Amino acid sequence: MNYGEFRRHLGKAGLSVNDYAALIDVRPSSISNYRKKVEVPRVHAVIAVMLGEAADRSVNFREVLARFGLPIQPRARNVTALAEFRKRLPRNSPPNS
Repeated sequence: MNYGEFRRHLGKAGLSVNDYAALIDVRPSSISNYRKKVEVPRVHAVIAVMLGEAADRSVNFREVLARFGLPIQPRARNVTALAEFRKRLPRNSPPNS
């Protein structure tokens, strides 16, 4: 399955690439990078088809996943860790004249 078809199935399910990435706990870029490939890996294609078909059949897959402890949650950005990292970076000193 090509990336366009993959996105179509996600769209049927009402999912963005970000939502799908959150569902399987990967970075969105890990998914969007597949657009450069000939085909999306089979495991992702199967999941997208199943989610799209569930939505077509009025199955609330979000509720089903949540019931099994698998809610779709956005990946948290660790802003605090980034701020701490930036504090440790050496400051550029002004050039000596």
